[in-house]
Amino acid sequence: MSAAASPLLDLADPTDVDALREALASQDPRSLLTPLGLRRLVVAPDASARVVPELSELLAARGTELEGARVVLLVDATPIQRAGRDLKDDVEAALRTAGALVERYVARDEHGEHAVGPLHADETALAAAATAVTGADAVVSVGGGTITDIGKVATARTGGAPLVVVQTAASVDGFTDDVSVVLASGVKKTIPSRWPDVVLGDLETVAGAPPQMAAAGYGELLSMFTAPADWYLAALTGLDETFHRAPVDLLAVVGRGLGDWSPGVVRGDPEAFEALTRALDVRGIATGVSGGTAVLSGVEHLVSHVLDMHHGATGQPIGLHGAQVGVASVVAAAAWELLFSRLADGGAARAAERLAVDPDGARERCRAAFGHLDADGALAAECGRRYELKLAELAVRRERLVAVLERWDEHSAVLRSLVRPSAELREGLRAAGVTAAFSDLVPPVDDGLARWAVASCHLMRERLVVVDLLDALGWWTPADVELCLSALEPQGVPA
Repeated sequence: MSAAASPLLDLADPTDVDALREALASQDPRSLLTPLGLRRLVVAPDASARVVPELSELLAARGTELEGARVVLLVDATPIQRAGRDLKDDVEAALRTAGALVERYVARDEHGEHAVGPLHADETALAAAATAVTGADAVVSVGGGTITDIGKVATARTGGAPLVVVQTAASVDGFTDDVSVVLASGVKKTIPSRWPDVVLGDLETVAGAPPQMAAAGYGELLSMFTAPADWYLAALTGLDETFHRAPVDLLAVVGRGLGDWSPGVVRGDPEAFEALTRALDVRGIATGVSGGTAVLSGVEHLVSHVLDMHHGATGQPIGLHGAQVGVASVVAAAAWELLFSRLADGGAARAAERLAVDPDGARERCRAAFGHLDADGALAAECGRRYELKLAELAVRRERLVAVLERWDEHSAVLRSLVRPSAELREGLRAAGVTAAFSDLVPPVDDGLARWAVASCHLMRERLVVVDLLDALGWWTPADVELCLSALEPQGVPA
């Protein structure tokens, strides 16, 4: 899996979409990657001022003009200030000055107009937005990750009108990919949607966003130092053979210099906000071209999803995804360190003898883990169905997994290269001044809830992660979970 000759590693500016597209093509002779459908990515202090020229170009390519075009301005109810002015008003005024027929649509979720708390991309919001954009010549969304996800789904459902996204926060990486995170039955899940045509990361606005947005973005960023290893492990076992080196190389470009600029996040340095915004946008592209979310979604995301399930079931606000992922990334790295330690010095050969995969017990384990979350047990049943499928597939491939263990020295070298040390991730969170403990999350996660979320994370869906292997080897006991959680403390070093 050598990356020595990858032109992706030589990209001067990975946000140059044309150059990036060419470099990706050179690394994908068999056309296994999803074509990059994003036409342009602009990350600049005044990027929002490019809405009119970018939209004019998109419409011209379709043989029409912006003047007289029906443009839906898709927003949420959250005020967004840029240099002391209302950004949504400014974007609308610029479009009207250019002659567009602008219709502003404010997205609402199932809680409606008088809801307290953030907007959720639930089916109510998605269906209503789809109705609002039907027949539009173009759509411009202004806001954060949720309104962007709604815009991608709504336009994908209604014919794919040109979509320009004005990115106003560095909180997630979903601005630049072709999937959307939605809320279904109280659980977040990722569904296919579409690439936006143009993404305009307005740094002036990003810098003025609430500090917790950048903190969540930095946390989200850390999954690129753990999730690729889960993706590679799934490929080794045959449960997910989509692994491709090119998106991983792209993440390596994003990861350069992280330690240099990350302390600037807490200080509000413009250079740090720019680096964070660029990094998140390129991460989104890596997700899109890989054809799925596995490149950036492993143990750390499963822990976050389980916390979301708990919060939704108990009527608490859903926590900031990126903040949860950042803390859970430390634990995910520790889980890998636990595996590396246990399989060292000949341990892999002995481990093959203790490998146990039991699909028959999957549903009962999920009932025990998640049955308390709702009265009818629907969440536990859905998780049980998915987990049973994963274990059934793993049981069929047991001999392949044994072969992986028999050649562990060879495979572990690659896996180690895809995981940063847990201590490095923990100290990175602290240096950036962002949430570095479960108890500091909003809503806070106490020790018992954290243990449950980490212990149960692999039970919720089909994706194979390192915790599945630890569990199959009998190394995911309460003591093992506690050992991984201890990595969040300065003295915690898994052994």
